[in-house]
Amino acid sequence: MDAALSLHRRWLANPSEGCQADLRGAVFDEANFVNDDLRCLIADGAGFREARFYDVDLSAGDFDRARFDHARLHHCGLRGVTAREANFTGARLDHCDLSGANLAGAVFFRAEISDCNFRNATLEDCDFREARMVGGDFRGANLKGALGLTAEQIARAITDAKTMLP
Repeated sequence: MDAALSLHRRWLANPSEGCQADLRGAVFDEANFVNDDLRCLIADGAGFREARFYDVDLSAGDFDRARFDHARLHHCGLRGVTAREANFTGARLDHCDLSGANLAGAVFFRAEISDCNFRNATLEDCDFREARMVGGDFRGANLKGALGLTAEQIARAITDAKTMLP
């Protein structure tokens, strides 16, 4: 896996070198990623259970049905990711940028979400039951059909006229 990620980093720096990593279904449980550039990663169905991400850029990646249960994501960039039906059960997301992300059907059951940017994100049919959410930017976000968001959580978040509430 390290070799594939190394080639991916080279590809990001110069597309004529290295190659984009295709890690569909790969397992990175309990892995640590620190100050890393993993943009455009293809990781459908990959496992990141209890993984730690600190200052990692995962923007524009494909994480449909990936498992991030009990993972820790701190100060990470996930701009424009596709993570439909991904599992963030019990995960901790702190100061992450998920603007423009497609997280339709994702599960955030019992997750801790602090000051994250979900601006213009698709959060349709997400499960936020028992999630602890503090702050956050949901301007322009689509929360139609989302479960478990409380009026208090929404009141403490930034929303606008374009925000589609559950």
